[in-house]
Amino acid sequence: MKLYSKVIPLMAHDITEALVKNEDIELEEGLEKEAPKDFEAILNEYQRGEREISDLAKDVLNSRGWGNAKFSEARKIAATAKKFPMGDDALDYVINQMLEYMLISPNIAEVYAEDHVMRKRIVVIMRRYLSLADELDAEVRKRLRNLQEGTRDWEIAYKKTMEEVRRLKGL
Repeated sequence: MKLYSKVIPLMAHDITEALVKNEDIELEEGLEKEAPKDFEAILNEYQRGEREISDLAKDVLNSRGWGNAKFSEARKIAATAKKFPMGDDALDYVINQMLEYMLISPNIAEVYAEDHVMRKRIVVIMRRYLSLADELDAEVRKRLRNLQEGTRDWEIAYKKTMEEVRRLKGL
């Protein structure tokens, strides 16, 4: 699950807004601006964990003498070792964190809806923002179709092109 730092506050705001609008939760009076920060903190923590897994994956690559082409395999190994959720499990993990935190947050006065109802609302919002990462990846790969994937040249070009595309889209 790829989260972009600039998107996290927007995602957190939209989640809070949807839950309040549908009367799933009620915010503490005067703390309406604080509630999205709870969700931001959860998303930022997941993003930090992802960076840690990437760093561990680089160590796995080096220790095993693997090339960059096996980076995703190394990430899976690192995530399994740290018991860090990746892929589809990541979305469920983050949403579970949000649902649990809503019950103890000082910024949320009351939770009215059941977990499965709020989960559906949160999933829709998060998938909308997460599809952005897939769109960026597809655009970068389209630009690099003349290079063979997995080669060192492709890896370098992918990183440069991704930075360029993200900069153009304001991410």
